[in-house]
Amino acid sequence: MLSPQVASGLRFYPGFLRRWLEARWLKQLEKLTNVKIDVIWLFENSRFFDMSFAGNRLKIYHQVDLNQDFQVETAAKAADICFTTTDFITQKLQPYNPLVYKIHHGVSISASVQELPADLAKNFSSTEVQVGYIGNLDIAYLDVPLLSGLVKTFPEVTFHFVGGYSKEGKLYQACANDSNVVWWGQVDSSSIPAVLKRCDILLVTYLAEEFKEQLASPHKMMEYLASGKTIVATYTDEYKDKRHLLEMVDSSSDFPDRFAKVVAQLDLYNSVEKQASRVEYAFANSYDRQLDKIFNLLIENCFNTRI
Repeated sequence: MLSPQVASGLRFYPGFLRRWLEARWLKQLEKLTNVKIDVIWLFENSRFFDMSFAGNRLKIYHQVDLNQDFQVETAAKAADICFTTTDFITQKLQPYNPLVYKIHHGVSISASVQELPADLAKNFSSTEVQVGYIGNLDIAYLDVPLLSGLVKTFPEVTFHFVGGYSKEGKLYQACANDSNVVWWGQVDSSSIPAVLKRCDILLVTYLAEEFKEQLASPHKMMEYLASGKTIVATYTDEYKDKRHLLEMVDSSSDFPDRFAKVVAQLDLYNSVEKQASRVEYAFANSYDRQLDKIFNLLIENCFNTRI
């Protein structure tokens, strides 16, 4: 039986030995599955980062987060082509590989959004403005003072916090006694589109000034846009030229006023035209469309040289 792990502590081995072990493991995997593996597609650079052992197989390095900052140079140099999600990551890889291309985050587009189960739908029982935040509620990048400040400043608004959290976490401690907060906890991903559809406003509230590069393109933004609903966001660099899609502030100090403006004019910000524009952008960046872009870049830059 082939172990799922090449070797314990592999990253600490001398390069020649690490590459030999990885090449042997890959051959064993091909023999076990009776499949010739032609493509190595790498998304992380901490444990497995040097694809040079793979010979003439197509080697793709795809870095989606800036905090994956362990063996970037080795991973990029070993790749035939690199893909990124932000300008910041692109700039980081370009010194090590001439073929670096930005592919925006994708989103799964469903023809129809399923109805929420009754036990979840009851969370939208109030007739107040419904505001949603989706994600890890204990993440260090979350601007807790900003988010909890909104909760307390707008008691007439219902805030839906959807995602994992602990009762010892900063956000829960700050908002535990606020009656206008609904704590959902973790929700099955298949229900998220329906949750977003039921909201009037969606929030991105990060410590953007402190972690500008890391927060340049949060994945949740694409799911938000696919819902069509208006988004109020702290600064998000990949959307600096797409401000028609969201209400983004350059400084978090401007966020409460922008939020209040949107709450007061919901019909304008959630107009049919504005929602259609957001959904159109999401469709243009669906997973299928992104895969088409990647495939075309591979044909242009890699496949022709292998024929």
